[in-house]
Amino acid sequence: MADFDFPADLLELQRAWYAADARCEEVAASHPSARDVVAGVAEVTEEQRAELAQARAERLDLSEKLQRHPWWLEAGDVFTAKQALRAAARTGDTPTE
Repeated sequence: MADFDFPADLLELQRAWYAADARCEEVAASHPSARDVVAGVAEVTEEQRAELAQARAERLDLSEKLQRHPWWLEAGDVFTAKQALRAAARTGDTPTE
């Protein structure tokens, strides 16, 4: 992988996106199963729907901020840079080769 010098705010955006994605998974997992909903033994409440919609909206907002960050204009190989950013955000440091 190429050597990238990510701005701190871009790394933080990626980390925030991972946290928001995990929050979406957590909220969705707290809902009753689709099988129970279809069987009529459980239902998704309006509060649960609203909580999931909010979590998804936050994740979408972060996705847009990540995609529109001005650093991508100077990144060169954007595909490789995005892979490196994701890896750096997961490990807490910036990968270099």
